[in-house]
Amino acid sequence: MEIQKKRIAHLDKVYAVAAVQIDGRDYCMAASENRDGTCLLIDIETEQCVTVWDGPGGVMSLVPVRREQAVLSIEAFYPVFDSKESVICRTELAFEDGKLKAEKKKLCNLPYVHRIGLVYEGGKTFLVASMLCAYKAYTEDWSQPGSIFAGEYKKDRPLELTCLYEGLTKNHGMYIDETKGGTEIYAGAAEGILHIRKEGDWKVQLWNVGETSDICLADVDGDGTEEIAVIQGFHGEHIRLLKQQAGGFCCIGELPLQFGHVLWAGEIFGSLYLIGGSRGGDKELSLYRVERGEKPGFELVYRDVGTGAAQIAVLRGKDKVRILAASHGEDAVDMYTLTIGRRQER
Repeated sequence: MEIQKKRIAHLDKVYAVAAVQIDGRDYCMAASENRDGTCLLIDIETEQCVTVWDGPGGVMSLVPVRREQAVLSIEAFYPVFDSKESVICRTELAFEDGKLKAEKKKLCNLPYVHRIGLVYEGGKTFLVASMLCAYKAYTEDWSQPGSIFAGEYKKDRPLELTCLYEGLTKNHGMYIDETKGGTEIYAGAAEGILHIRKEGDWKVQLWNVGETSDICLADVDGDGTEEIAVIQGFHGEHIRLLKQQAGGFCCIGELPLQFGHVLWAGEIFGSLYLIGGSRGGDKELSLYRVERGEKPGFELVYRDVGTGAAQIAVLRGKDKVRILAASHGEDAVDMYTLTIGRRQER
């Protein structure tokens, strides 16, 4: 496998990134966490870059809406945790006579909202939102835990949210899985993992697996059932692979991080790969090939240092895979292109 890196934009304190489609063409959307920060739209083929908006900034999430040329965003969540006036917005995207037209409207206010996701169930679309906390008097004040909210999303109506669960401290990461015939949502917090299913009503269960920051799923032991990959600790120092067993979970593999902030796992060219990213220490973004087994093995295939990625988005094709990275540590948007061929290590 050959891996080529290209810097496709400079963006001060870029935090959020997503792959979006407009008129069937793929773009990278990237936004800054800065106050009055910019959001960019980058054509991944031509690398032409246009501004979607300037301000208000503080963007934590960019979530494309299925069957709409629109993106939902968390805005006004500024560093560090200055987010009591955070909002969720919808921006419709279109090109007219070669120029980008972006129409944004606010869907709702939700203080300290940190992650959002969409659930498609029964012909309806639901938005799930997680609050990092309920309030902060100062940066390290975690005395008022956050909550998980959900509500039906309709593009032409205000968003009305209902609380699904209260009492999640340092409620950081969210992962949505649609591979099992239904939709499952996983939210990480100091109390563990909150598991949510939409089965007519919302079904909620807290798994006590230790403080969890970010989450993804992958079958790492080859038994046909997915394990849960987590960054343990808030912005923690470990990726751990948790296997569910009778009575709880056990760890079957571990990788190091420093201020861990990126976690992804999935198939690339027929093999399982895992991506981990750190915003501390060497600020590295690492790609591992996973050897499935009861005790899975990890081969470091590629390592980039200094980037301090806050988020990534992965576009997978048959012969080409692109990793889009919000390289927060270098105020840049990077694109890593993976193609079948010789392996290039770094």
